[in-house]
Amino acid sequence: MFHPAERRLSIEKILLLGIGFFLSVCPCAPAQEDADSEVPGSTEAEVTDFQEDKWTLDIQPVKFRMVTPRIGGNKGKTYWYMIYTLENKTGADRNFFLSITAKSDRKKTYSDLFLPSVERAIQRQEGRPLWGKADKFKKLKDKSAGDRKFSYTRIKDGEKRLCVAVFNEFENTSKNITIRTTGLSNDIEVIIDTDGRTLLRERIRLMHLSRPGDEYEVTLDSFKNLRMEWQKETTEIKFKDE
Repeated sequence: MFHPAERRLSIEKILLLGIGFFLSVCPCAPAQEDADSEVPGSTEAEVTDFQEDKWTLDIQPVKFRMVTPRIGGNKGKTYWYMIYTLENKTGADRNFFLSITAKSDRKKTYSDLFLPSVERAIQRQEGRPLWGKADKFKKLKDKSAGDRKFSYTRIKDGEKRLCVAVFNEFENTSKNITIRTTGLSNDIEVIIDTDGRTLLRERIRLMHLSRPGDEYEVTLDSFKNLRMEWQKETTEIKFKDE
């Protein structure tokens, strides 16, 4: 836990600079997490402390599967991927900076990868287009969109996207995976505590997944969504000149 704040930077300034900017220039110390209350017996922990001036995009997992591309530079290598929906029901167009990682019960962390050839293989396997990192970076390189200083993605009000996140193959001995997603909300603040530390506090989405069987089963191409929850995560920011 941290001490009461002496000074807070405005949310407008944080969003202007971008969460991606802060994380790219500031190596961060390990995070502390404060879980929001969870409804007993529910598959999802509901949050009751959202403020009216805060907005949040909705994310829902659809399926987890494996893919082994037959062509391209990643031919023959197996990857896991998550298909999910991203929906904007906030009442206005929003800019967001999405970051998705996975962590296994073996304490191994996996990042959402930028692999255009793998994304194409997934789309062929699924038989439908999916929005992923390849689309994001293609949009950022589009000069017709003007000068883009930050890696924001824009989603229109009422828009619902079918998306994909790609991970390296999970180890067979892992039965539980937690998906961590940041950038879904503008519920972000930078705090200077009484010890002079700079802290970033944000709302993150967690998905807790499990798969049946053991490491000897071949049919591990499935996961069950156990529950979802919101957490407030506080991370100490270490600036390079410190």
